[in-house]
Amino acid sequence: MWSSTELIVAPATVPGPGARAIVRLAGDGLDALLARMFTAEGSGFARPGESPRVVSARLAASGLGAEWGDAPVEILHWPGPGGPIGGPLAEVQLPASALLVEAVVAEACRHGARLARGGEFTLRAFLAGRLDLVQAEAVLAVVDARSPDELAAALDRMAGGAGARLAAARSLLLDLLADIEAAIDFADETTPDAVPAADAATWRRVRDGLVEAATMIDDVAAGLARRDASAAAGLPRVVLVGRPNIGKSSLFNALLEREAALVADEAGTTRDWLEVPLPSAAGPVCILVDLAGMPADPAAARDAIDARAIAVARSELARADVVIVCRDVSDPDLPGVSVAAHAVTLEVVTRCDQAKGQPDTVGYAAFRTSSVTGAGIVSLRSAIIAAVGELPPRSSPATLRMAVGLDAASTAVAEARRLVTPPGVAERPDEAVVAGCVRRAVESLGEVTGAEIGVDLLDRIFSRHCIGK
Repeated sequence: MWSSTELIVAPATVPGPGARAIVRLAGDGLDALLARMFTAEGSGFARPGESPRVVSARLAASGLGAEWGDAPVEILHWPGPGGPIGGPLAEVQLPASALLVEAVVAEACRHGARLARGGEFTLRAFLAGRLDLVQAEAVLAVVDARSPDELAAALDRMAGGAGARLAAARSLLLDLLADIEAAIDFADETTPDAVPAADAATWRRVRDGLVEAATMIDDVAAGLARRDASAAAGLPRVVLVGRPNIGKSSLFNALLEREAALVADEAGTTRDWLEVPLPSAAGPVCILVDLAGMPADPAAARDAIDARAIAVARSELARADVVIVCRDVSDPDLPGVSVAAHAVTLEVVTRCDQAKGQPDTVGYAAFRTSSVTGAGIVSLRSAIIAAVGELPPRSSPATLRMAVGLDAASTAVAEARRLVTPPGVAERPDEAVVAGCVRRAVESLGEVTGAEIGVDLLDRIFSRHCIGK
């Protein structure tokens, strides 16, 4: 059966060149495992209850040291019960050798650890209350970020930007709910400290609190909409790239069926990028981007503006979802461009109307197009729409969860506000109905952050009203 205290191990850095690599270990029995695998220097590892420390150590001579020598390592050690995951945790920093990382992980497994499942360290941090659900899901968003905007939004969520504001709104609603339910459940008690029935002053406090909570929720929802419109929820970007003066801008215009880009015979007419939504019967499906020509030799830039245009083109390529790599029909080679690993690539030959009487230099499957005759344009546009349709959703689970939860919470708070603002002065709100609306709002926010309602609400009823003291 799965346990949140089981001893686990996993590499924490991606394979590849670098100065250092990190192996992360956590769980019960961590201290004994570290003592077996490493020989600590100085004051040694921290003890339970002590502050975390960085420990200089070497591979144990009786273990990995026999094969790898006494290689020095640095170990960041949280002894527990505090720390990022609420229990013992160690991050072993060692030389960035893939073989050494594998050896350390295998040695830990031989001594009783198991390989951690994907996201298990983050899950333990969530279960220990070190992260809310928004922050936990934001960890994945940080890893998957494909642009500076996406990364900024994910880092804000991971740092608790949105989560902290939602927690404050939920805390306020819990206080209001505690007041209302205390009035319902305990107003008939005959004890001297019984809670009085909700009066006009109580309802004014509830009404003011609902207005404040609604403002907080709406602010988070507005920020989410702004960020995701420009980052995760925007249209996919389809970028045309190729050498200068090969007909890219003419192809760009043909795909859009209008003159959106300036076309001239001189090389370098496009010095910046131009982006326009690509229309379809169902509306815009992507952003079509025409880049400046990429010379075979980056050092061949004619001036500072040309160099800047090439730099911008590379930046656009890095965040493209689909890349259309273009070459002239007379050019036997594709341009040497660097395309992001996640991007879909389509190869296109331009100006095929000029190939009459010339040998076929294409030699492989590619879209053959002519902006003059229109040949291949419809097929290429269909291929772009198909490629865009197969891209994974750009909204992360955190985005979807927040959008649904915020909408439900906002609706419930609006209904509660309507109930506590009756048309008649003498009319008294129904405490049970108002409490039901507030509870729905609290539960909706709890689904966003991963919090539960039961203990929190009981704690507020008893601590705020001294029941059973």
